[in-house]
Amino acid sequence: MSKKPVPSKKQARSSTRSRWGTYVRKQRTKLSNKLNIITCPQCGAPTRAHFACADCGYYNGNQVYVPRKMKALKAFAEIEA
Repeated sequence: MSKKPVPSKKQARSSTRSRWGTYVRKQRTKLSNKLNIITCPQCGAPTRAHFACADCGYYNGNQVYVPRKMKALKAFAEIEA
């Protein structure tokens, strides 16, 4: 059985932490580049680019779907009226 290689000196804490910090910074940059957040031109809510707005249901100036919130508000308004 052969001997396994062993480090000859202890790794400095600053070297370890700077390497870890670089890794974390790189991962954060990757994640922030994947999600492109914009504001909805209809209601002003933050939404993902190229997706319909979850609050108002609009995409590219057209209403694509009616969100659950709006359905509930319309039903509530009809009951009171």
